[in-house]
Amino acid sequence: MTDTARPSGSSKYGLAGIPRWMLALLPLILIAGIALARSTAGVSRAFAPAAGVPDSLRELGVAAPRTPRLVKTPYLERVVEKKADPREILCDQMVARYNITNTMARMVYDAAAEVGLDPELGFRLIRVESVFDPGAVGQGGAAGLVQMMPGTARSINPEIDTSRELMDPNTNMRLGFGYLREMIERYDKYGNDAVRLGVIAYNRGENAVDRALKRGKDPENGYGARVLGPRAHGGRSYQGKGVGPLPPDSAASK
Repeated sequence: MTDTARPSGSSKYGLAGIPRWMLALLPLILIAGIALARSTAGVSRAFAPAAGVPDSLRELGVAAPRTPRLVKTPYLERVVEKKADPREILCDQMVARYNITNTMARMVYDAAAEVGLDPELGFRLIRVESVFDPGAVGQGGAAGLVQMMPGTARSINPEIDTSRELMDPNTNMRLGFGYLREMIERYDKYGNDAVRLGVIAYNRGENAVDRALKRGKDPENGYGARVLGPRAHGGRSYQGKGVGPLPPDSAASK
């Protein structure tokens, strides 16, 4: 069988079957596209929504919303600064824990810090001794917030008028907290147990604690657990070191 003869001459179709006239227009289309891209601000800007008031607000006659100005809030800034103050943070915690006034909390904190005693330990001591009653009077004449014994007060400050000044809350706490700090430092060689021994000595006296330790016995009489344990203290045991740095202008630091 023989092949059918094809007509001579050029075909009207070019590459991949695309008509030759369309291929001839491709350079013109490319040039026009480049020219359009260079004469516009870009596709994103060409199709971006119109600037200004949205159509819905324009129809209602409502002005476009403005970004509010930065308003200074000195009161809130003072509140934030107050909350960042360790004194205020602890006082707020103690107010909630022991249901006491802010005035009482700050007074206890300042009295403890003045003699270099950890303020939290001061709060614990007062909770056990007097339940924050400045006028409390105990057995043997123990007086005030920390139930300071008159004889102990005179040994610390012979000039004190024990019948009157011991009932002053600031004097009472200054003497009691200073004495507790002294007891803790007395047993510093016992390391982590120094706070517990010092607290017990505050209640029993250092001589009784020394005798028990010399005999190899634990001087604990339940008082240390009452002050340092979780009961009556918001369910939290004491984790502090007992003492802290003395203020530079305090008499004890000189």
